[in-house]
Amino acid sequence: MSIVTLSSDIGVQDYILGAIKGQIITQFAQANIVDINHDLNANNYPHVAYICNHAFKYFPKGTIHLILVDCFEGNNEQFILAEVNGQIIICPDNGLLTMIADKQHIQPFSISVHSAATILEITQILAGIIGRLLQGEPLTRLADTAITFQQKISLQPSMGNDWIEGQVLFIDKFDNVIINISNQQFQEAAVNRPFEISIPNNVAINKISKSYADVPRGEVLAMFNAAGYLELAVNNGKMAALFGLRSFVANKNAPGSLHANALFYQTIRIYFLKIS
Repeated sequence: MSIVTLSSDIGVQDYILGAIKGQIITQFAQANIVDINHDLNANNYPHVAYICNHAFKYFPKGTIHLILVDCFEGNNEQFILAEVNGQIIICPDNGLLTMIADKQHIQPFSISVHSAATILEITQILAGIIGRLLQGEPLTRLADTAITFQQKISLQPSMGNDWIEGQVLFIDKFDNVIINISNQQFQEAAVNRPFEISIPNNVAINKISKSYADVPRGEVLAMFNAAGYLELAVNNGKMAALFGLRSFVANKNAPGSLHANALFYQTIRIYFLKIS
């Protein structure tokens, strides 16, 4: 099907994305290029991995995913390429690949970009690789096995006998807060016990809603979103702003005094109660 997806931190205000698409089409005119997201935060790898993971799984096997996030971080000498779930991922050697692959075993290949000084010089090299992949050439003929590559582990919630604590993955455009606790992790920790989700200002949520409309306007709620992760929201309101919640990684790297940053919470804890 010759599908190539693009995910980046480039934004859409410049000509760069158009130029990259032109580079790819020049190498393979029948390429079907699909945009995933171009506002990814280079300071929030967990969010990037979340977006890529949950978008990529809806594409057919054989899709090529090009990720251009934080391209000059880590090993600037190489990009890495690997097959994950029957799809091919190409990204900088900055640890993102292992976060997206999660616990899966992968065998990355190395694409040398040491001679490239700009993003378009890098993507010109990558477009050539993509064109040859779309023409059917195997990975082993296009690149050498990566001898070393950066590895990072996705944020995981911490757990105790009677609690589970997750980090804020990101805040969406509606100011809803997504936590890195999956429905499966929650169910396994809860073991059918009643619970309280503790949020700032001494507010607790003790039920899981199915939709925003399950509570009156202005009320807080917790639900598991389409990706299966815990989401905190206010019906017709702004959860993050009202309760001082910010993305864990983005806040850590944000400018400003420690005192100012200390006003914001980055973790959410769920307490499991004894059944009387």
